[in-house]
Amino acid sequence: MIGLIEIKRRKMQFALIGLIVTLIAYLVLMINGLGVGLNEQAGSALENFDADALAYSDGAGLSVIRSELGADVVERAQQVDGIDAAAPLGYVAANYRYGDGDVASAAFLGYDPGTVGEPDVVDGRPLEADDRFGLLADSAFLDNADLSVGDTVPISLRLDTIEFEIVGEIDQGNFFFQPVVYLLRDTWQELKYGPDPEEGTPIASIVLLQGDDLVGDYDGFEVVSKSVAFDNIEGVSGQQATVTALRWFGYLIGALIIGSFFYVLTLQRIVQIGVMKAIGASGLFIFSQGLMQVVTITLVGLAISVPLAGVTDWALQQLPDPVPIAFTTGTYITTSISLLFAAALGALFSARQVARVDPIIALGQQQ
Repeated sequence: MIGLIEIKRRKMQFALIGLIVTLIAYLVLMINGLGVGLNEQAGSALENFDADALAYSDGAGLSVIRSELGADVVERAQQVDGIDAAAPLGYVAANYRYGDGDVASAAFLGYDPGTVGEPDVVDGRPLEADDRFGLLADSAFLDNADLSVGDTVPISLRLDTIEFEIVGEIDQGNFFFQPVVYLLRDTWQELKYGPDPEEGTPIASIVLLQGDDLVGDYDGFEVVSKSVAFDNIEGVSGQQATVTALRWFGYLIGALIIGSFFYVLTLQRIVQIGVMKAIGASGLFIFSQGLMQVVTITLVGLAISVPLAGVTDWALQQLPDPVPIAFTTGTYITTSISLLFAAALGALFSARQVARVDPIIALGQQQ
């Protein structure tokens, strides 16, 4: 374990390298956490739908905002072969007032009680058929507005303001970067299209479908999987491309910096490498010792940066306007493995230099 012995004897030099690796790992973790957080803000409510597929109107371009389904289309969507269960769901964005007149926006989803479109209530009670002006509000909605179950909240849309009562709390996430609020579908239709809707007025935005092999184009509507539906949320594809580019730049910069550090160390150890080769050590053995150092330093950097990222996430969530950063176990594991791989690739910069060292020339340089 010559590589580990060298780390022990040159503590300061390797500590500085470790600090740089830790900062790079921390940066990449925060970028990945930002990507996860933005995805949750964009459409975690969609991912939480109790459905395998979603049906959109055929001219909507897989946009929930533009999708409008009439009664006849909804009926046909619910009769697709292979469906186990289905439920129409309406979407509209509306403003609500809270506090001292502050205004914010929420995603209002209209559903029918007793169907697969009904969310799980974590506090309070579910909506009933006669709860015309009742709401099920997401935890983020309640926290942002400093409201609780039993409170009333004014909702503004189409120049009208209606008082709604919060009868239950849900934990469904966000949609279009807004907390979700569930209400009866009849109330949603009135909220979006006005009271006393005329015949032919859309009755839903999408239809939630459960079953296998449902994806396809049908008469008047299109069915896609939830993952495809998520990718087509407005702004998600551009957002994911930006975060992915930043992530790969982080890995590339990490590999270059780590490779540069250990390449310089290799140049400083030319004489020692020559001595080792002279006494029979192979180039592969010498390189493996350097690789061991790279892996050790990277693991130490990750051991520091991972909990540091977790603490940062907790601290940011305490702010009045939390930053959309979130971490999952998969985020930590994927980032750690990717950084280790990038560091190993960076170490390959010095492999060629190790192979080129001639023991006689190296020993001659010592004199």
